[in-house]
Amino acid sequence: MQVGALEGSCLRFAPFFRWVFVLWFMMVSTEVVAQRAEIQHEGRTYIDLATAGGQFGMKAYWLKGHTIFRLRSQWTNVDLGKEKKILHLNGLPIYLGFPTIESSGRLYMAKADYQHVLQSILTPQAFSGKPGFRRIVIDAGHGGKDLGAKNDAYKLYEKDLNLDVARRLKSMLETAGYEVVMTRNSDVYIPLERRPQIANRENGDLFISIHFNAAGSSTAEGFETFALTPQYQASSKYSKPGRGDSARFDGNEQDPWNTLLGYHVQRSLVKRVGGPDRGLKRARFLVLKHLDCPGVLVELGFVSNPATAQKLRTAVFRQTLAQSLFDGIALYGKRLQRIP
Repeated sequence: MQVGALEGSCLRFAPFFRWVFVLWFMMVSTEVVAQRAEIQHEGRTYIDLATAGGQFGMKAYWLKGHTIFRLRSQWTNVDLGKEKKILHLNGLPIYLGFPTIESSGRLYMAKADYQHVLQSILTPQAFSGKPGFRRIVIDAGHGGKDLGAKNDAYKLYEKDLNLDVARRLKSMLETAGYEVVMTRNSDVYIPLERRPQIANRENGDLFISIHFNAAGSSTAEGFETFALTPQYQASSKYSKPGRGDSARFDGNEQDPWNTLLGYHVQRSLVKRVGGPDRGLKRARFLVLKHLDCPGVLVELGFVSNPATAQKLRTAVFRQTLAQSLFDGIALYGKRLQRIP
């Protein structure tokens, strides 16, 4: 073939080779994006928070000298730090199962936390098995021989406070048209394992266990809400999963709804009563393990704190606590109603 003919042939095929290059470049680019969207770390999948934010229609960027990463929409801010096991959703602390990690200037969170926290609260419609919302089971913690936390100086006993707030909440819920079941309605001792059994036997749609805290330091104060720890994760007071954390309990079937309920209850407590906001945490409490419905355990303050103890002696403050719980339950119900 003559040189001129060869040059003409190459020119005719030039557009074809350009398209081949473009397609190859797009494939490589897509692969790079995919690699950045998810990475593996210590045997777990982590998802890029900028990618996760995009799925929620949120903008993603760093704050405060590249130490805080924010996802933002019109109504929602989610802030996370590097190598932290906590995020703040509109300021409310929510404890994660695993610390975030940074890689190549991008922040990643465990995919399990993305599902159990962000999806559960921001897009609960992503999960099947929406629970009912008709019969509320109220569990007044302790009772009878089990006094719970106490403050002798102020003559406060947790078992009495729990029952008082539970009765107030019951009255509000029944007035609003809900069916209510009490695990105890008097000063009697109910073993821990029987409390979820009562909820299951009565076909409860929601379980809330009411408690108060105490601490060795009189300065400890604030409210916190606990949802059951998801399988394979460490509870909030531990840094890493242990040998027993691979167990799965009946209550884990409700993981998305436990988180959603806990978020609204904790948010309502802090909004109406104030702080300190100790956040939404995870624990494997016996009363939560074997539930067939969504459930949370709330700690409504420290009886060991003098200022809190003084307020708890007043019926007005205990009524405010009950109203806060009612508000959180109602908001949770409204969110369920918006799910098709």
